[in-house]
Amino acid sequence: MEIDGNTVLLLFVFLFILYSNPSGDGVTSQYEYIQLQTLKAQYQDEFAQFGNLSHSSNFRNITGLKLSYGDVLRQPDINATYPIQGKDYDHWFTDQNYTLLPEAVSDQVNNEIWATKHNVFPPNVTSTLRGRVVNSHDGFLPMPMPIPEYYEPAQDLIQNRPSLSEPYVADPGDYTGSHNITFDEGEIVMEIISTDSTSSPLEPEKRFHNSQSDKWRFLHLEIHLSDLAENQKHSISTKAIYDIRNGRILAVSESAKFHSLFALPHYMNLKEEDETIYNEVKTLVEEYWNATDFFNTRTMAYLQNSYAAANSRCEFLAFLQLEPWWGYSKEQIKTIDEELVWPLGRRANLSSLPPINVSSGLIYSPDCGVKLHMNNVSGLRHELQIKKMRNVLLLGALLLASQIYLLLRQMHHTNTPSMVNKISYWGLSLMNLVDGALAIIFFYMTSSFAALFQPLIVCSFACLILASVFEMRYMISVYASQANERNVSLFTLLRRSTDGDERTAPAVILDEASISSSLYRSYIFKTFFSMIVILSMTTWPRSLRVPVESFAVFVLNSYWVPQIVRNAIKGNEPRRGTTGNSSRRNQNKPPLLWSFVIGTSVIRFLPAAYAFSVPSNIFYHHQDRPFVALVALWLIFQMAVLYSQDVVGARWFLPNYTIPDGYGYHKAISAGELLEHGSSENYTIDCAICMTDVAVYVEDIPETHKVDQHEYMVTPCGHIFHTGCLENWLSYKLQCPVCRSPLPPL
Repeated sequence: MEIDGNTVLLLFVFLFILYSNPSGDGVTSQYEYIQLQTLKAQYQDEFAQFGNLSHSSNFRNITGLKLSYGDVLRQPDINATYPIQGKDYDHWFTDQNYTLLPEAVSDQVNNEIWATKHNVFPPNVTSTLRGRVVNSHDGFLPMPMPIPEYYEPAQDLIQNRPSLSEPYVADPGDYTGSHNITFDEGEIVMEIISTDSTSSPLEPEKRFHNSQSDKWRFLHLEIHLSDLAENQKHSISTKAIYDIRNGRILAVSESAKFHSLFALPHYMNLKEEDETIYNEVKTLVEEYWNATDFFNTRTMAYLQNSYAAANSRCEFLAFLQLEPWWGYSKEQIKTIDEELVWPLGRRANLSSLPPINVSSGLIYSPDCGVKLHMNNVSGLRHELQIKKMRNVLLLGALLLASQIYLLLRQMHHTNTPSMVNKISYWGLSLMNLVDGALAIIFFYMTSSFAALFQPLIVCSFACLILASVFEMRYMISVYASQANERNVSLFTLLRRSTDGDERTAPAVILDEASISSSLYRSYIFKTFFSMIVILSMTTWPRSLRVPVESFAVFVLNSYWVPQIVRNAIKGNEPRRGTTGNSSRRNQNKPPLLWSFVIGTSVIRFLPAAYAFSVPSNIFYHHQDRPFVALVALWLIFQMAVLYSQDVVGARWFLPNYTIPDGYGYHKAISAGELLEHGSSENYTIDCAICMTDVAVYVEDIPETHKVDQHEYMVTPCGHIFHTGCLENWLSYKLQCPVCRSPLPPL
């Protein structure tokens, strides 16, 4: 059965119409339609309740805010169904009878965390902060935060309406399950992004919706927590309010069980209980709601993600206090902000700009009863981080350009088949594996770091050119050269005796096109496989990732070991001890330029040294300076062995009995062989290259024993040439000039 192009096109159009959603809300069934409409109706109702709230009135029927810690403390099995009998909804105070926070947590926030009064703080705190967290293990009572039943997905295809009853109450034990934080000490990463400007597909231009930008900022915080061994990992997406005048940040998570957006004004006003602060934050939340069209932009994907988050993690409130920028005035900070956003050469000393530093911080989970303290959490401003990363990437591009230049010089140095034959294919393959993987990874990172697109794409292109063009071209030449020789394997090299049949067995002749096709297929497979392994390693626990990573770096920095083995197999004589004609000296010159060896070693060592030894590296890699020293010593040792092979000889470290005799071109011939070549009366043979007589040493004829055997050469296929003629020929082609049989290199 044949399917033409029109049929395939019609099929694609049909599938597109079937699975596309004109409304863009992701609804695919009647059940999901009712789910989404219920969600929107609930948000609309809760926003109306939020509009009627004041700084002195309590929450009513808002998801996640129906209970206080005091309610649960008095009645642990209480049901979060509005209204709760006897609950005071007409007043609001900052104690545990009205908030989600235990008395000890709210007192600590007011007296220790948010203790700094008015000072100078940067209005723009977009950054990535890193530090440590400590679990207090205070044993607070977990609060039930039920998920509305309509969030649950359909149980079967025939169900077309979700349950719209009161929210179900989950077992409090569920909140202390695998998604809870149980480690004692861990690491925290906070990505702070300003959300004061928004855009939509209908309005591509960003709109700044904050009318109080001199006092407040609306932020988005991505908080990542993990234990020191990285066995436990938790990610929290939060909305946050930043008090510029006091350097305070309140961040709250959001899910199907916690509509925290409506809690921001009350909890931001936790310390002062000031009506002015409450009203300003409430205005900011309303501006955000209207600017983002929060009600109409809820989609099925949002509902499903909220439901998944509610079932898989705890809810959190984070209280952060920033450290003031001492010695800076508001005018100076404004100039710095303008220069960072729009660099025009203003007089702002950006090199000494202090980091964004959290002087004190606390994270509390009401439904898991966990309290975490922050230590030494800081990071550079986003613009400075990007500038630093751009400089490192541009330096990397310069190193890649230098590597390309060194490789071109090396390729020019080995411009004959005999010299190419001395290069190790596996050493080049190790380098090519790293460069190919880096090209794909740099390209992959362009989608995650839009601000670094240009330097990343330059590095990716440089790696791609180096790996897939120059290195692959060199590897094809090396592979083709070595495929046409009688291979002397490492096993043969190390055994006590040799088999003459192996030395004289004919080599397989491969054309360069088939070699190129095979190597490129292998290159593509290795590149993508290594990229997948590298990306997956970022999710491994540290106890597994660190040893595997160290082992891989050590192995990938062993690219001179195959060349050392290749030199030993070829058995080159010491070049500096070689005397005689210039042709013989050229045959024993080292296959690698020392500028290529030293330059490549330094260029490929620098990235690993930077990542493993510089504390503030852009990769946020762990420090291991002893390992860096070990890799450096290993590279120096490899280069020292290469140099010794050049000076003393390629096989100086091998006992003589382990070295088999390679093929000897200078040897005597028998009388029968002389007759086969049609010798003249003076026992000479015509050289097929220069067409003159060649005097030979014949074992059965004493008159010829005065002939120096080094004056002529006998090929494995039995043809005889002048030594100089065949050496010059083998510099360009490893084939017999007469029968085109492959010849072993000199």
